[in-house]
Amino acid sequence: MKITLILLMTTFLQGFAATYAQKVVLRVNNASLKEVFEKIHKQTNYDFLYNADDLKSAKKVSLDLKDASLKQALDECFNDQALTYVIDNRTILITKKVNATNELPVAIAVTGKITDDKNSLLQGVTVREKGTQNFVTSDSRGNFKIIVANENAILVFTYIGFAPQEIPVNKNTQLNIVLKETTQNLNDVVVIGYGQQKRGDVNGAISSVTAKDIQDVPQVSIDQMLQGRAAGVTVTEGTGAPGSAASVHIRGIGNLSGSNEPLYVIDGIEVSGDANNYSTSGQTANQNQNNGENAVSPLSLLNPNDVASIDVLKDASATAIYGSRASNGVIIITTKRGKKGNAHLNYDGYYGVQQQGHFLKMMDLQQYASLENQMAAIYQVTPRGEFADPSVLGPGTNWQKAVFQTAPMQNHNLSVSGATDKVDYYLSGGFLKQDGTILGSNFKRYSFRTNVNATVKDWLKLGETMALSRTEENQGLSDNGGIVYNALLSAPDQAVYNPDGTFAGPQANQLYGTINPVAQALQRTNNLVRNEVNANFYGDIRFIPDLTLRSELGGDFNFSDSRLFNPTYVYGILTNPTATLSESWQQSLYWSWKEYLTYNHTFGKSNLTALLGHEVSESTWNGISGSRQTFFSNELQTLNLGDAASAQNSEYKGSGVLESAYARGIYTYNNKYSLTATIRSDKSSNFAPGHQTGYFPSVAGSWRISDEPFMADTKKIADNIKFRVGWGEVGNQDIPGYEYGAALTPVTTGLGTGFFIDKYPNPNLKWQTSIQTDIGVDFSLINRIDVSFDWYNKTSKNFLFQEPLPTFLTGDATYLGGISSEYVNGGQVNNKGFEFSINSKNINTKDFTWNTTVTFSHYTNKVISLVANTPIIGQITNGYLQLPVTQTAVGEPIGEFYGYKVKGIFKTAQQLLSAPVQFGQPIANGTSGTWLGDIQYVDENHDGKIDANDRTYLGNPNPTFTYGFTNNFSYKAFYLNIFFQGSYGGKILNALDYAIGSLNSLYVNQLASSANYWTPSNPNSNIPAPKGGQNYNLEMSDRFLQSASYLRLQNVQLGYNLPETWAKYVAMSKLKVYCSAQNVLVITGYKGLDPEVGQQNQNVFLTNVDLGRYPSPRTITFGINAEF
Repeated sequence: MKITLILLMTTFLQGFAATYAQKVVLRVNNASLKEVFEKIHKQTNYDFLYNADDLKSAKKVSLDLKDASLKQALDECFNDQALTYVIDNRTILITKKVNATNELPVAIAVTGKITDDKNSLLQGVTVREKGTQNFVTSDSRGNFKIIVANENAILVFTYIGFAPQEIPVNKNTQLNIVLKETTQNLNDVVVIGYGQQKRGDVNGAISSVTAKDIQDVPQVSIDQMLQGRAAGVTVTEGTGAPGSAASVHIRGIGNLSGSNEPLYVIDGIEVSGDANNYSTSGQTANQNQNNGENAVSPLSLLNPNDVASIDVLKDASATAIYGSRASNGVIIITTKRGKKGNAHLNYDGYYGVQQQGHFLKMMDLQQYASLENQMAAIYQVTPRGEFADPSVLGPGTNWQKAVFQTAPMQNHNLSVSGATDKVDYYLSGGFLKQDGTILGSNFKRYSFRTNVNATVKDWLKLGETMALSRTEENQGLSDNGGIVYNALLSAPDQAVYNPDGTFAGPQANQLYGTINPVAQALQRTNNLVRNEVNANFYGDIRFIPDLTLRSELGGDFNFSDSRLFNPTYVYGILTNPTATLSESWQQSLYWSWKEYLTYNHTFGKSNLTALLGHEVSESTWNGISGSRQTFFSNELQTLNLGDAASAQNSEYKGSGVLESAYARGIYTYNNKYSLTATIRSDKSSNFAPGHQTGYFPSVAGSWRISDEPFMADTKKIADNIKFRVGWGEVGNQDIPGYEYGAALTPVTTGLGTGFFIDKYPNPNLKWQTSIQTDIGVDFSLINRIDVSFDWYNKTSKNFLFQEPLPTFLTGDATYLGGISSEYVNGGQVNNKGFEFSINSKNINTKDFTWNTTVTFSHYTNKVISLVANTPIIGQITNGYLQLPVTQTAVGEPIGEFYGYKVKGIFKTAQQLLSAPVQFGQPIANGTSGTWLGDIQYVDENHDGKIDANDRTYLGNPNPTFTYGFTNNFSYKAFYLNIFFQGSYGGKILNALDYAIGSLNSLYVNQLASSANYWTPSNPNSNIPAPKGGQNYNLEMSDRFLQSASYLRLQNVQLGYNLPETWAKYVAMSKLKVYCSAQNVLVITGYKGLDPEVGQQNQNVFLTNVDLGRYPSPRTITFGINAEF
């Protein structure tokens, strides 16, 4: 029997006016019962439930009723009909009359309650009579009531994230239903940008990470938690410092001139992943103390405990709806909402300790004294008397142990959430404190969030998301001249403190000694305070059931203050008589206004979802800085106490506007064939009139081949097979504002302030674009294994470069700053790769479950062309030397290491005599010649000499592939999660070895292995002999490159869920206790402190360059999750 539930709705004004009308007016002539039902519904808001076939044989009626009661009207309708009616609540059930000779099945009402396997009430569960359109949904208490045709009916219960159930009614009028969660479901909803879509219907390449995947992981920022959990996403931490920025690349590196970080969309608000603010102010909130890491994470202000889901849009067909901001991919972050049911009070918290997991083997005092004696002979200086007999010396100062510490970490979150039939709410507050494992570094975060959604009318829904965050951090020196760098170089005969408690330093006979790194860490001040308001307000107006207008007004507002103070000091012979203080204030304000219509309609076997929208957004930024020198005290750090004559100040400000229109259509036929088409136009103020508008189209389609009749026999083995193909184009406008035109810049002259032309204009500057093709397949095996595989080809071109011009056109930067080169379009890069994810339900019994997830990502990039075919050089500062280490050129990958190849060590006179002349030096023993024990380089161009023309490409810093491997076990109330993450291939430039393995200077410590350098009596060593002066052994070469491959046991978590019967004794509905270990074990061939070096300040041209990176700590935490 086919039962049809007709909800006869008209416009909301008519429905609202008649909602509570109790009298009926009917004037009809020879009308069908269906027409009469429509009129009654309009006046009373009662729904009718009937069998459409039953009405075909019903008699037509003629009525003239005024101010009749509902019962009177219905009695008149059914007079002399073979039908009768029953009123249940606000539903009128129509059935055939029963007679003695032909008794028909009688409709019955079924009620019940629905919970999950943890006894939590479930609201919004769909309860459908199988084979019909008759359905209801459960209320906030999990209750439902449905009238079915007869006792032979079957009820189907479905809910997102839970396995469906079918229950025969029989004679049961009261049912208690328990739904079980599924690890992955094709009906799960993913966010696709300006909307949602069932995972099984998605045509683009999207990876998702849920709150459960990252729950209780002791990491500060959500981008760090993505590492190894999403296929196609490469995450590296540029530093392990508290609150530090990570670098996230989706499907390779596609930008040569700006940021390669994705766009984050947090509850509808766009937040750039660019930690350097390249396309806006070009300034970071943090002040740079040296040439180390100073980029600030834009996501460390977001509390990961508030996150419900993360959807990564990877291919252009998925990201094109975001147009010019989506060239590096889009990551959509959705925060938590209140769940249907009673209010829940939740506490999540942990406390832990962090430690440095690995130390380098440096020379102790005995080894160092022996080396100093040998170096004294080489430098022809008098050996130090205290080192006359190294064997009597103790171990000396262990500077690594002096600067590293065991650091506490704590995190506390309190939230209240719940929902009624009309309103859902989620409120949370959080506090995190993380001390760094290196002295002087720490991070604090205070966060508050409120998410509220309310159905005000049947046709109107309002809501808001708002987050208030504040971070306070102290940042230490990193990389060259930083804490780790100086700790490794500090001599073991130097003490940390003098006998009087003051900081010690190199003595008079240690002229080139290293500054005390403990003093650096504790006495320098580098404070940064950031405040953020991220908010979005929306209203949904439903004009008709299939058409909704959404209006959104939101923004991201950031304010920061930083203070950098370098005190006066006396550390032995190293002194600083002049203290300096620099303070800065910055603000960055972004707001957007969106209006978009969504139409969703099902007709027959077809479904159409259409989107049409318009939005405007504006970014403004402003910063003021001031500095002074010469303070009376290191304790009083305010600008007004410095020398007024040394005062300096500066200010910057700017703005950018983007206006956009977009449309998307998703058509699906028979749940097997689907097509998505998108178009977006962006008009940017960053380009001159005539070039301001860019158009970004995309198209994608899919075919669920497993639902074809000819695949019926394969379903037991392979099911849910879907082929996907997509193509799209996205843009990029990552340049500072008004770079297409010329302006004036102030300069100081002898006659006062003057003005100078700041740059050459280029009004023809246009959009950078990226075109991507994606081919994918999804399938399930033996109803246990879900697989998703994608291959892609992405080409990015017309990069926004600042053209290199000769000095005679730009002027010398040392004279009034010169004139900046113009920005031009040029260059092309190709990224190709494949990725897959596997989710396996290995064991699923009543007491024991075991699930496995594997992610794998591989890509290669190649430079196709560059502006003027000019290579891009990546350069580092090591000590006081500028050293080019990478070169990005046509035909090569981005940021490839570039230098000399090493053939070996000159060990015999014959080698010296037969080898090409190196760097024009004669064969001679001394600083100005080439001699035994020196490095022998390869003559790459075979011209009989070694010079700059023999430099070549040495290795790719980018990995061959990255992977993640997760196993989740549960046994009754216990669970164990084990997560491995790793990278294979690629090279690391161990630039620290230039300093700690150089063997070319007195008074600095070296690696213990350096003592095994080549000598005539140690001829098998491959470590070059000590050498002073112009040391060509320290040229950039492959001897400083090491393997970047590693396997990291990233997280292990063991927990216990207290039985609910026990938890209730302490007024809790749930209680979980757990222990978590982060960064437990690393297997690697890299010889530095940590193989995950990443990119300094997200610079792709200096990937995997280790200059003393702050290593990632090992963390052990103990925590509880409690629900009241």
